[in-house]
Amino acid sequence: MAASRDRRLLALGSDVRLVLSGFGLLLAVGLGSGIGVGLLSSQQLTRVPGVSLPATADNASLSSSVQDAWDRLRQIAQIDWRHVVEPARNLAENLAERAKSNTASSAPPEETVATVSPEEAARRVAEGRRLSPHRTALRADPSRTVDAMLTRFEQQGFELADLRSISGQLEVPRIFLTSLPIDIADVTLTEKRKRAFVKVMLPHILRENERITEDRERLISLHERLQLGRALSARDRQWLEQLASRYGLDEVDTAELLTRVDVIPPALALAQSIEESGWGTSRFALLGNAVFGQWTWTPGAGIVPENRPEGETYEVQRFTSLENSVAAYMRNLNTKTSYREFRDRRAAMRERGDMDSYQLAGHLQRYSIRGADYIRTIRSIMRSNNLELFDAARLMDEPAPLFSNIDFFGKS
Repeated sequence: MAASRDRRLLALGSDVRLVLSGFGLLLAVGLGSGIGVGLLSSQQLTRVPGVSLPATADNASLSSSVQDAWDRLRQIAQIDWRHVVEPARNLAENLAERAKSNTASSAPPEETVATVSPEEAARRVAEGRRLSPHRTALRADPSRTVDAMLTRFEQQGFELADLRSISGQLEVPRIFLTSLPIDIADVTLTEKRKRAFVKVMLPHILRENERITEDRERLISLHERLQLGRALSARDRQWLEQLASRYGLDEVDTAELLTRVDVIPPALALAQSIEESGWGTSRFALLGNAVFGQWTWTPGAGIVPENRPEGETYEVQRFTSLENSVAAYMRNLNTKTSYREFRDRRAAMRERGDMDSYQLAGHLQRYSIRGADYIRTIRSIMRSNNLELFDAARLMDEPAPLFSNIDFFGKS
């Protein structure tokens, strides 16, 4: 028994020694790494221009070496890197200017810049979509024309004529152009220009309605929980506060939000964009993606109308993309006091389950100074172009993106 007890004690002592040795080894490695980092930092910092560093003696103690390394790291954080970056930038600019002048002197006078053909542009877009099939937006480039755009949509099976020959729901490809085709105003065939405009605008309208619908479904769920007296999580309360702020409310009122967070029928949105932009040919639409004619009183934020009355200061608001223009238009109808009657009428239609875009257009008298005449024009556009058929359209389903926060082509 005594021998067995001695063996256990001996084994325990060996384990303790092993643990202590491990701690000692880790401590030694840590100290060695710290000294190495300090020495390397010292060598590198001496190469940085504009920074004078004290030399470290070879026989310096460990504490002084660590303190020196720490002081130098603090100095490197205070370096004005403009002394390093600016000379490099100036050198690059000088080299680029010299190369440009050399090219200009050697090039023949008649030389022109080659442009990308519509076919090549379409091929590049197709290749990009093949490499990134979850992509939901494509950025337009200067060589994109009406013909190239129509070809792109037809390759995806999006043909407006098909809608008039079938009774099912039209599925629209998820292709979103940042701007209208550059030559849409030069298209002489009226039917072709109309077809191009609708194909560009409809995906944007459907996508913004998708986003609104997603918010509305969550809002309905939270509204029902509150009606039942159930408490909401901190995350849900914060989301409601942000939603209320976005829709022009000072405090959360889920009943009021339900009248605001709702879609705009595609037929109505299309008709208004057609009227306000002249089928995409207006100066405001081509220069500022202003397809809904919204005004701004912020100087420089828009485009000044040529026939603006003297003394007026409004401008037609400019947008960086069609996507932003559509979002601002729907937010306008869903938040402004001027369109309270429109929202109340839409809520009544929603409750009956019968959203009628033609009837809903009758409650937009205040969208234009033309009043009743404006409404007649909008309704005429809807009927003469069969736009109500697009109220049943939806965007094609797509697989969820592998990297939802990465935008390979640049967000439109």
